[in-house]
Amino acid sequence: MPERMTNTENSKLTEKSDEMRMDSLVLWFGYAVVYLKRNLLWISIGVGCGSGLGWLVSLGWPDREYAAIYTISAEEKTSSAWENLLAQFGMDVSGNNPANVFQGESLVKLFSTRNLIEKALITPTILPSGDTAWLGEYFFKRSKADKLSEFKEFRFAKGDSGILIGYSSLQDSALWLAYRYILKEVMSVSRPDKKMTFIEVSCQDRNDTMAMVMAGKLIQTVSAFYTDNLTFKARKNLDVLQEELDSVKKELNRNMYQSSLLNDGDVNATRQVLRVDQNRKLIDLQISMTLFGELTKNIELAEISLRKETPLIQIIDYPRFPLERTGFDPDWYWAIGAALGALLVMLILMYRGPRLKS
Repeated sequence: MPERMTNTENSKLTEKSDEMRMDSLVLWFGYAVVYLKRNLLWISIGVGCGSGLGWLVSLGWPDREYAAIYTISAEEKTSSAWENLLAQFGMDVSGNNPANVFQGESLVKLFSTRNLIEKALITPTILPSGDTAWLGEYFFKRSKADKLSEFKEFRFAKGDSGILIGYSSLQDSALWLAYRYILKEVMSVSRPDKKMTFIEVSCQDRNDTMAMVMAGKLIQTVSAFYTDNLTFKARKNLDVLQEELDSVKKELNRNMYQSSLLNDGDVNATRQVLRVDQNRKLIDLQISMTLFGELTKNIELAEISLRKETPLIQIIDYPRFPLERTGFDPDWYWAIGAALGALLVMLILMYRGPRLKS
């Protein structure tokens, strides 16, 4: 019995304690509401000042930038079993990309090389509006390097193919500054999934058109370099075969003409010795015809090999207007400033004014 009474008394005490806490909490909220109503003017002033300060910060803060994101896929050729076997004996039959030099992370790194980025900067670019733009000039100004005393009254020298490289040390320095700015502030290249061949190329800028143009120009430049290097051997072999075919074709035409000429001269000849030169020319003609046929077959095979070795770089997804914006939304500066202003005023009033009753 005493134990049951003790448990009952404890439960009653707990209920009374919870009721007292709830009453205290309600009473505290009542005092808080009254206190806020009395100081609503000061809190409103704090909200206004804080939002105004946030607006000023948003004006001085860097503008939000547009992001142009391309998704591309590069074909990766894998070696067959017999190619790997022959490679162990020092025989390279794996095509023009030994050891997968231009695959995976190596291809991602290719986008950030100075040579290719500067190629994209110096060549003229046609904008969607039809105007011609020089990306080197634009991003040099965006880097704010044109405000340096060394580049006062500096102008890029241009030729028929674009901005000249090696024209002067000052011009090369300007291109290097533009390249460094693009590498740090504009361009971003990554592989979202290491197991797949997709590569994301992103360029950010305040001007949405220039961001899209720069990303597209960079992909075009890297694709051309990538294709030219992987098909270099095949194109060189094709050029050599074409030169040999042209040479054999000239020799074939010459032998045909001389053979016909000797036939006309020896049409009434009765002695066989007079036909020696004619037979010799016929043999040369047959040899030339055989060589011409074999070279024609080899050229057709070389063209097939060139098409086979040409890598496929395909744009899977491309940006569309309006572009996605990056960075902090300016409206958040207002909201954060208003909240901080109201909180600061409430803390000051609570410290200097009458304390809330507990």
